[in-house]
Amino acid sequence: MSENILFVITFLILFICAFLYIKIAQKFGIEDVPNHRSSHSLKTIRGGGILFVISFFIYFFTQELPYPYLFLAIFIVAIVSFIDDLKTLGTSSRLMAQIVAITLVFYQLDLFNLSIFISIPLLIFCLGIINIYNFMDGINGITGFYSLTVFLAILFLNFSTSLIDYKILIFGILGLLVFGFFNFRKKALFFAGDIGSISIGVFITFLLLLFSFKLNSPIPFMFISVYLIDGGVTIISRLIKKENILKPHKSHLYQNLVHLKSMKHLTVAGAYAIVQIIVDLFVLRFINEDLSYQLKLSIPVVLFLILTHVVINKKLKPSFS
Repeated sequence: MSENILFVITFLILFICAFLYIKIAQKFGIEDVPNHRSSHSLKTIRGGGILFVISFFIYFFTQELPYPYLFLAIFIVAIVSFIDDLKTLGTSSRLMAQIVAITLVFYQLDLFNLSIFISIPLLIFCLGIINIYNFMDGINGITGFYSLTVFLAILFLNFSTSLIDYKILIFGILGLLVFGFFNFRKKALFFAGDIGSISIGVFITFLLLLFSFKLNSPIPFMFISVYLIDGGVTIISRLIKKENILKPHKSHLYQNLVHLKSMKHLTVAGAYAIVQIIVDLFVLRFINEDLSYQLKLSIPVVLFLILTHVVINKKLKPSFS
């Protein structure tokens, strides 16, 4: 079977799975009920991110199971996250699944030959990425739009480096596009849920680690700089205020734009994606330069993004500090 035919068949399978999942979720009441922390006002099906997992699994099983540890990592967090979408699990259960997943990713990339003084902080950093990706999934469109920018940026980079089978990126993009058909609208038909945001977070973490170590540069992590800055600044702010960072909240910039500025969900999601695309184009332009030059260019960009985040949030919410 040719690759293009496989892509088309996968696209159609994902649409069929989406409609079937909507029917099943409606029958069994798999819905997100709005509360005072929600950014939506109507009951909405959750767990639509199962499409990402199905798309990845189609890739793994049609390509003779490459990256077996990555497959296990996504499988484990998908199962635990979907159970969490159905019935809230404790923090320890979710965290343990994420630690196992990152450990498997490290095995896949052969990173356990690193010094413990590097591997442990790196593991903690990767856990942070996964959870930030989950925290940022709070409005229609943001996970889908933003993840598309990440996948496309890595796909373009892979054209010149060939560090990974490009088909796995195409399958990921297909899952995002079908998910977007049901989510990129004023009233989403379903949300990604933890199964979507965390599974994608694990996969993106794998990609960024792969490209960073193969290229001997941390610059690929700038492909998620907008998320990292919003998530990181928000976590630091909440720690300063002595708030429990593991509890749900509405302190992220994207949440303030929606709730305090009354901006539309898709407008905010699109803005985040556009800013990230601008950063991606900048990164792709200089990523083949020597490391010192990369850092000289990237550090001012990161500092500018942090300053912009803080200034905008202060204007929206004067009490922010």
